[in-house]
Amino acid sequence: MKANSFFALFLLFVITSAFKEPQKDEVKLKKTFTSKYAYVPNGLVDLDDEKIETGAFYMFRTEVSNLNYAEFLNFLENEELKEKNAVQSDKWTELFESEPYAEHYFTHTAYQNYPVVNVSAEAAAAYCDWLTLVYETIDIGLPDDMRVVFRLPTRSEWVRAANGEASSPYSWGSRYLRSTDGIYLANFNGIGSEHIHRNQETGDFEIIPLTSKTGQGGYIDYVADVTAPVDGYAAHGFGLRQMNGNVAEILADSDQAAGGSWRSPG
Repeated sequence: MKANSFFALFLLFVITSAFKEPQKDEVKLKKTFTSKYAYVPNGLVDLDDEKIETGAFYMFRTEVSNLNYAEFLNFLENEELKEKNAVQSDKWTELFESEPYAEHYFTHTAYQNYPVVNVSAEAAAAYCDWLTLVYETIDIGLPDDMRVVFRLPTRSEWVRAANGEASSPYSWGSRYLRSTDGIYLANFNGIGSEHIHRNQETGDFEIIPLTSKTGQGGYIDYVADVTAPVDGYAAHGFGLRQMNGNVAEILADSDQAAGGSWRSPG
């Protein structure tokens, strides 16, 4: 669980608030909805030495993509609202001195399926409100007296969705970052003792990632320079992807995000 006072490079994760107490067996939702949203049953979460009960809800199966968020911005007709909820692409240069990512990451078609980043918590909430309005006009198989409400997850809801029925540091239910075949299970910053070297000229310690992209090669080979596509890596738990790594998800709790990112060490 990660907290921060700003949301640069943090992603929103959308949940559909569970009507009253949605029962999976009582309401047969259409596949057009369930293919995009995963059902998370009610359950108990161990959080800060306390057991917290969460209600049932649905959660978007992947991180929200640049294309998803662009559809929201294109819907807004008021220029002031567009500006207020715009992606803050300049954060790429402020944090990483990366002009190409600042210029192309959100706008280039090659990145349409990558997670949207550099959005504020307020913009994330506005996206949820817009999506709620969109689904007012879509028949997903609900009875007339029920409706879908989108919002950000609380910390306990996020942990429930990430861990499922398991209790482990990672959403895939183990303490290890690689599968039994040696495949990495998340997009993260692979820093370990094998990456730390002493510069013979300066005497300082330096971190050198052992990836194929640095020419170091070896068994460590990441598929992403920074973020990875939203449907990258295997689904875990309740059918959700990348609850650990890639980009961190904004929570409803003030100034908090969860899950770590491609910049976080495993």
